[in-house]
Amino acid sequence: MSELKNIEKLVFSFFCDSSDYNGIPLRQVSKDLNLDYEKSIDLIKELVKSKIISIQSSTNPHIIGLKHHPVKSQLDILEHAKSIKVEKQSFGNFELTIEQTEYPICLYPTPEYAKKNRDINKYGYAKYSVELALSEPQMTFRFFETEILERYSNEPRFDFEFNDFSRQISCIYDDQGNPILREEDQIFLKSFGLGFDSSGARVVAVMLRDLGRLSSEHQVTWSAKEIKCTECKVLEDYFNNLILGHWITSKSVFTALIDEINAIYKLTESIFGVPLFRKELDGKYRPKNFTFFFSPTSKNYYDFINLLDKYLSENINKSFFEGTLELEELKPIGNNIVERIPKGTLRLLEEWVARSFRFPDESFPKKMLKPLKDVRSERQKPAHTVIENKYDSKFIDKQKEIIEACYISVASLRRNLQTHPKAKSVELNAHLDFEIVKYF
Repeated sequence: MSELKNIEKLVFSFFCDSSDYNGIPLRQVSKDLNLDYEKSIDLIKELVKSKIISIQSSTNPHIIGLKHHPVKSQLDILEHAKSIKVEKQSFGNFELTIEQTEYPICLYPTPEYAKKNRDINKYGYAKYSVELALSEPQMTFRFFETEILERYSNEPRFDFEFNDFSRQISCIYDDQGNPILREEDQIFLKSFGLGFDSSGARVVAVMLRDLGRLSSEHQVTWSAKEIKCTECKVLEDYFNNLILGHWITSKSVFTALIDEINAIYKLTESIFGVPLFRKELDGKYRPKNFTFFFSPTSKNYYDFINLLDKYLSENINKSFFEGTLELEELKPIGNNIVERIPKGTLRLLEEWVARSFRFPDESFPKKMLKPLKDVRSERQKPAHTVIENKYDSKFIDKQKEIIEACYISVASLRRNLQTHPKAKSVELNAHLDFEIVKYF
């Protein structure tokens, strides 16, 4: 067998035998085949030209990252590799050989070669495992309709964790640490993120590498909701964080609203001794409907409204107003008889704002708190009529509009509270008014 064929076979078998679709290190080829290092590179260059072998050179060349590089770039990198030296370090009886480069090289079969030569029958209908087995770049993204998340969010045996622009899915374990789902459903999707299609509609973005680790059954489920359009894009914040390792410097309007509620809690408790809100909110763990991963159905929309109202008007602490406002009003019911009716939390808040701050326009307190009242009004609709669950993209716009209005309203209240003399001693996030808030 020729030396070229030996290298071709070695690279292909190493890739096929790897459980994680890894490539063989460049220097290992010459070592395993007892070839001169520089000669092996010249032979590999011929295989690259023939589109049999493709190389990866990076800080982590052990997976095919974002793409297969142009042939000329690969040839230049291989030629330069001839000058890379190695250093041997001994640790007792163990000797380690280290290449003196930040960008080592690994070899892979090209997608064209893999498609012609690899037996993929063992993968069955596991579409994403097949793609990985055929040398597709592991860190590229596939895009899905947001409804795919309903498969997991509606099943209490799956655990969802959400943050602003990404999250993960895993199965739940019992108190003894045993999975409560059958083996095929014992999945862990390390990360999924926010993306957009060509019209700007939200989609779910997942790396091929993570999809390939799902069970065959779940790969079929995801593939049924895959968006074939190549014009989908990953949210820049998510891409920069996941792929480039950059810090996310912006935050979602959902996090921004939670931060404002918690700031008001801290301000009012410190200034008045009683917090305006009954409890602070956990910004780390939140339900699906309080995220951008929102499938536009009437059920999801009203679940979102219900949750938002609990965070706002239901969270207002009536005892905060004691001694300052009348908590009840007298309502005539006839025959000179009156009934004591408790005032609602939003009415109390409006009265308190009007009394506590000076505004150039007397209607400002009503305008400022209107979004919170709109939420309460929206929440009443399912209580008084049967609403069929239906899918309509308008629910995305409605969610976006109402969450933005509530954020502006609550942030305005916080700014007014910060004018109080005692507010100067309250330590808050100094960036509340300067952070980049995203709505999508």
